[in-house]
Amino acid sequence: MASLVAAVLLCAAVLLAPPSSAQDAQLGLARANNAFGVALFKELCSKAADRNVFFSPASVSIALGMLYAGAHGKTLEELSSVLGLKDAGLVDKDAVLSAYKSLLEAKSANATLDIANTVLIQKDFEVLEQYKKDVVEYFQAEARSVDFVRDAHKVAAEINDWVKKKTRGKIPKLLDDAPPMNTVAFLINAIYFKGTWVTKFKARDTKQLAFYNHGRDEVKVATMSVRRRFGYAAVDELQARALEVPYAGDRFSMVIVLPNRKTGLSTVKTHLTTDLVEKIANRLTLRDVQLWLPKFQLQTDYDLVAPLRRLGLESAFGKGADLSGISARNNLEVSDVKHKAMIEVSEQGTVAAAVTRYVSH
Repeated sequence: MASLVAAVLLCAAVLLAPPSSAQDAQLGLARANNAFGVALFKELCSKAADRNVFFSPASVSIALGMLYAGAHGKTLEELSSVLGLKDAGLVDKDAVLSAYKSLLEAKSANATLDIANTVLIQKDFEVLEQYKKDVVEYFQAEARSVDFVRDAHKVAAEINDWVKKKTRGKIPKLLDDAPPMNTVAFLINAIYFKGTWVTKFKARDTKQLAFYNHGRDEVKVATMSVRRRFGYAAVDELQARALEVPYAGDRFSMVIVLPNRKTGLSTVKTHLTTDLVEKIANRLTLRDVQLWLPKFQLQTDYDLVAPLRRLGLESAFGKGADLSGISARNNLEVSDVKHKAMIEVSEQGTVAAAVTRYVSH
């Protein structure tokens, strides 16, 4: 269902926008996350021309935020640039960390958004106490010592259990094998979202209708339908239309971007920008619309090292890494960044989950 790609990204971006009364740093972080999400979206699409793309910009950003907390020098500069913080005017590290804290503390009635972080540290590896305090205070992380050398398989089982619990079983397994024995830090972010539509689709109205993969290959898919007033906007810059489908509680919504032509998805992917994400949200006006929306499920799995390198995060992955805010050891570097995500869209609403983890050695 390639035509749903942009919708998923915009949904993730809108979810991150704080209320209008939020402080400048929170607004800046929302814009930074949107910019990072669009940039990473384009990177992933460039290597997956014939595949669906789904990921959580929030999960990746928060995971890298924990790295940002312990980065200095060139590595800090690169993280600030890649995460969109620099362009958003967020140059004060304490303000950035406080904005992440506010993001994690945000609650919503009628929708579930759970965000969890954990930091596992090799038991004989010296981590600075200030870093431990920062990840606990700003990222509400669980920080504990484990033995990757002697108990690697036990630790892997514990990690998989933690991920399964935090995603409510939607991502049942993160690791197939034990972490490398030279692992000194293993950091994980997990996100779980469940939202119910303000106006639920009726199951009896769901029909098998035509859907066009790649704009040409017709398949029959279960398609939901409803007629009501939705936020709607023409997006001429993308040769597309946008529709906002709200979840109960009015804090979260899914924004669907539909190309005007069956073959128009490439235009959306090419011309989507951070400014357009914000413009779409501002252009939406209520309009009576007949909506047909396919039911769908997606599961994705990404190695993010290469995409992050292409976006400009280079030093963290080599001998030039400056993670001296994590440990006084001068050769600490990131060796691995993986991301798993899933989404289910049905007559009742949406369930989504994502996990991002990175390994330092």
